[in-house]
Amino acid sequence: MNIKEIAKLVGVSSATVSRVLNNSGYVKAETREKVLQVIKENNYIPSAIARSLSNKETNSIGAIIPDIQNEFFAKLISGITESADRHGYNMVLLNSNEDINKEHEILSMVESQHFKGVIITPVAYNDTITKDFLLRFENVGIPVVLVDRDIRSTSFAGVFVDNFKGAFDGVNELIKANHKRIAIISGPETSRPGKDRYRGYIAALEEQGLDVDKKYIVHGDFKVDKAYECTKELLSLEQKPTAIFTSNNLTTMGCLKYLTENNIKLGKDISVLGFDDIDALKMIGYNISVVSRDAGLQGEEAMELLQERFIKRDGIDGKQVMVPYKIILRGSEKCEK
Repeated sequence: MNIKEIAKLVGVSSATVSRVLNNSGYVKAETREKVLQVIKENNYIPSAIARSLSNKETNSIGAIIPDIQNEFFAKLISGITESADRHGYNMVLLNSNEDINKEHEILSMVESQHFKGVIITPVAYNDTITKDFLLRFENVGIPVVLVDRDIRSTSFAGVFVDNFKGAFDGVNELIKANHKRIAIISGPETSRPGKDRYRGYIAALEEQGLDVDKKYIVHGDFKVDKAYECTKELLSLEQKPTAIFTSNNLTTMGCLKYLTENNIKLGKDISVLGFDDIDALKMIGYNISVVSRDAGLQGEEAMELLQERFIKRDGIDGKQVMVPYKIILRGSEKCEK
């Protein structure tokens, strides 16, 4: 089967099919879905991939992450690299910058160059375009391992942490410190970790019989600037929260930036407990209580899982590795008020 035959089956031009395959130019969402469905049903392999499969297999691993400036992902890459070096692979780092369109461009590039395997932290949980790219990789013998975030209705192998339980336990520590007005700066709704941490926050309040007050729920994007604005919004309320649960390390940084600039004392005027540790704060003695996990270990486990896939070569097996978390209390969960 070729592009012309795909086009005929869908009822579109060859140029339209080419734009879908290369993720370039405008194609209506409905048309794109039809093209991808026909490609999937007919197990069509784009010629660039077919050619690469006939060549000698490369030793390169594609690692696609959403934010290289985030300390968590920098450590994740360090873990992947350490394990890849042990196995004699080269790692190619690709940064999507939390941009779904950029992620699609990267995947299109990966599709045209035969990597041995792909490790990816996808931007969005519900994105069908990324999902179809990854399924095509698997169909042509390029194993995929997800790390930190998964994709809806798939069975890719992956390495994760229990975000729901981590957030639940973290918020419970705030409740134990006698807080009753606990706010959350959540992550993006398109992110599974963001959703699960939000659900953990809600579950902890409900289990302890505390009201879930919508004015204490603000939606961030896992970035510093948005967290800064969210903190400003929360502390502009007439009845301010006494504690804030921040949903990732950059959210914590944005929150602390606002507190510092406005001379709001941590542990005296407000309490904060965040998800993910921040090495820079520990180095300067800034004691933030956190839900902590080993990002480097997650990276190593992801590469080891990919290595398993290389050896077994038995298709998608859905194996998941769960990395533990721990609650580290350094005093910022307490408050004098």
